[in-house]
Amino acid sequence: MKSLLLSLALTTCISSAFSADINNKNNQHIQNKILVQNFWNALFNEHKIAVIDELVDEKYIQHNPSFKDGKNAFKNGMEGFLKEFPKSSAKIKNIGSDDDLVFIHNHIKLNENDKGQAAVDIFRVKDGKIVEHWDVIQDIPEKSENQNTMF
Repeated sequence: MKSLLLSLALTTCISSAFSADINNKNNQHIQNKILVQNFWNALFNEHKIAVIDELVDEKYIQHNPSFKDGKNAFKNGMEGFLKEFPKSSAKIKNIGSDDDLVFIHNHIKLNENDKGQAAVDIFRVKDGKIVEHWDVIQDIPEKSENQNTMF
């Protein structure tokens, strides 16, 4: 009986610790998704460059070959992009996360008449900052071989 009670107590402790760990990871996933969503909307839809200073790490690693590494290089590149395309937007269609990665499927338009591009952006988040970014971008064609949308 004593060993049964000890086993039950140990199982309860392990289950509680495991459950708490899962809850912490779930909360972190949610916080990371909110951070990326807020960053994305502020930068690409409200054109608030200052969000880069707030949410991007100094040692930002960029995998898009059009940008250099580092927060300042990213900020300079985005300032040029937004100046050239002041009516641009990028609407998030889907968002998800895995561990420290947040991925968004989005519709980029350079202006309101642009058919646009479909893109998937992946961000690595650490300590409340975006530290790394990857993307793949595809033009939305005039004609499609199927009736499905890209979103």
